[in-house]
This record gives sequence, structure tokens and C-alpha cells, in this order.
Amino acid sequence: MTELSDCFERRLLTNTGPSTGLARKSLKQAEIFLVDAVDLINMDKSRMGTIALYNAFFHTSRALLFRDGIKERSHFCIARYVEEKYVRKGLLKADFLGHLDALRDARHETQYSLEVISLEIDMRYAVDICREFMKAVEGLIER
Repeated sequence: MTELSDCFERRLLTNTGPSTGLARKSLKQAEIFLVDAVDLINMDKSRMGTIALYNAFFHTSRALLFRDGIKERSHFCIARYVEEKYVRKGLLKADFLGHLDALRDARHETQYSLEVISLEIDMRYAVDICREFMKAVEGLIER
């Protein structure tokens, strides 16, 4: 059983009706979080910037699920869906998925760790990747 099929089996991903409208709204949320992330990074608030940047990647990914009629209950399963349905088919670059996964882990550490953590992510580069990801997803939604 693949990780993606396990996500459906455990009902962490479920089929609903496709919605281009919700996909567009999710992309709009991604844009808002990306602006916040850039502002936070520019103020040297990288921990909070990590959370905002992850949310931009999350909402960009979630837009694809809305487009395809998939409801999510797991951040991990969103990434597995994007990997299986878009990256492996050559519709999206693997780098987008790599940053989604890395930022998900960094966001989790930032939010839940009781220790001060050091971030291993080049945040400015990740912002550029997010912009590229958003543009690619917008193209997929509109076709």
C-alpha cells in the first residue's frame, strides 16, 4: 500500500466535489501568508516567518486538492497527494514538494519545540520557490 492510498484508507483524504472557486480562495490565502512571511523575514523574525511561509506552501498545495475535489485532514497527506498526482507526473517540480516537506517539519519544530531551534532553510530562496509554486499551481487551476 502506498502512503497516498493509506491516507485515503484512513480517511485523512476524502473525495468531495471539485471546486475551482475554493482553489482560487486557497491561492489567495497563500498570497496573504507569503506577504506576511516576507515582512517577518525582513524584520529578522525567521521563526514566525517559517510559520507564515509554510502556510503559503500549505494553501498553495491545498488549492490543488480543492481543484481535484479532495478534502484533507492531514498536512502530511497533502504532500503525498501533490507528490503522487502532480510531481511524479511531471506537472510540478520536485523542489516545490521538497520545500513543502522541509517547511512543514520546520513549522512543527518552531511551533512545538521547547528548545530554541536553528533553522536550516534559506528563507529568501524558499520565498522565491513559493512564488514559483504559486504561479505553477495557478496555471494548473486555470486550465
